Amino acid sequence: MKVNNSFFLAVLALLFYLSCVGDDTPSNTRAANFEFFWNTIDREYSYFELKGLDWDDIRSEYEPQFTETMTAAQFHDVFNEIIQRIGDGHTGFRTSSGCIAYSVNRGTVDNSAVNRASYITNTTTNNSRLIIGDIVGKNVKYIDLRSLSGDTDNAANTPLYESVNNLNDYDGLIIDLRNNGGGNDAIAKRFVQSFINETRLFRRFRFREPATRSSFTAWTDNQLVPDNSVNFAKPIVLLTNRRVVSSAEGFTLMLRSLPYVTQLGDTTAGSTGNPGLFEMPNGWELLVSRWQVTDPDGNCVEDRGLAPDEVVWITEEDRNAGRDTILEAAIDRF
Repeated sequence: MKVNNSFFLAVLALLFYLSCVGDDTPSNTRAANFEFFWNTIDREYSYFELKGLDWDDIRSEYEPQFTETMTAAQFHDVFNEIIQRIGDGHTGFRTSSGCIAYSVNRGTVDNSAVNRASYITNTTTNNSRLIIGDIVGKNVKYIDLRSLSGDTDNAANTPLYESVNNLNDYDGLIIDLRNNGGGNDAIAKRFVQSFINETRLFRRFRFREPATRSSFTAWTDNQLVPDNSVNFAKPIVLLTNRRVVSSAEGFTLMLRSLPYVTQLGDTTAGSTGNPGLFEMPNGWELLVSRWQVTDPDGNCVEDRGLAPDEVVWITEEDRNAGRDTILEAAIDRF
C-alpha cells in the first residue's frame, strides 16, 4: 500500500507540537484553583488601592492552605474568608450549591417601602418589580422600581417606559428605588432619556488593564442623551436606602444629574463593580470587579455610596404604626 508521505509528515509534526505545548487547561487541584483565582484577581481587579488590599500578603497567607488534604468544606470556607477580606459586593463565586459573596453593609435600620400602599391610589401597574400609581391627595405620579433585571426590550419594562407619556399631566414625580438590587442600568438610561431635553454627564468610569494593579484605561464620560419628544422638567423626588445597589446606583447618578431632582432617605450601598466572569478549573464561576466609577465631580461611589440631599429615617415605631416617613417627606415637597 502506498503511503502519502506528506500526510504522514504532517501528522508527525502535529503530534510533536502537541507534545511540546501540552494541555493549556488548568488542572483541577486545590493549588491550581487558588493559583487561577489569585492570578485572575491580580490581573483584573480594580479596587486594590481603595480597599487597602495587600494582594501579595493574601497569597503568602493562604496559598499554603490549598493542599490536596484540604476538604471540600475547608476549600469553600477559606475562599469565603478571602472574599470577605476583599470586601467587594461584586467579587465572589457562583458555585453549584450557591454563592460565595461579600455582604455589603446595608445598615441595621430597615428604611424599606413596606407601608407604601396607604399613600398610593389609581395604581396601573403592581407586581414584584414595579408599582406605578398616584399619590393620594396630590397630582403627583409615583413609580416604585425594585429591579433592573433583564434587557431593555423585556416586556416587563414596558409600563416603566410608557409611564412618561402622561408625565406632563402631573405636578411632579416620586421615584422610589429603595431595595433595588440593580441589574442592567441601560433600562434606567432608556427611561430617563425619554423625558429629558438636554445632554447631561452623570458619571465617569475607567476599566482595569492587566499590566499592573494600578493600570487603567483613560476615564470615559457617561452621558444621558435625550431620546424622546417628552420634556418633563418638574420636581422629581428620589427615594433611596442602603439596599440600593450596583446598577440602581447608576440610576441614582442619572437622576442626580438633573437639577430638579432631590434625593431623600439614606445613602446607597456603594457597590459598583461591573464584574467580569471567569470559570475556575473546578467549574465555579469567579466574578471580579473590573471598573472604577465616580460621579461627575470625581467622587468615588464604591464603599461610599451616594448620600441623599436630606437624610430621613423610618423608626421601628413608625413602621409598626403603618407609616412611611421617607415617602411622607417626599410628599411634603409638593
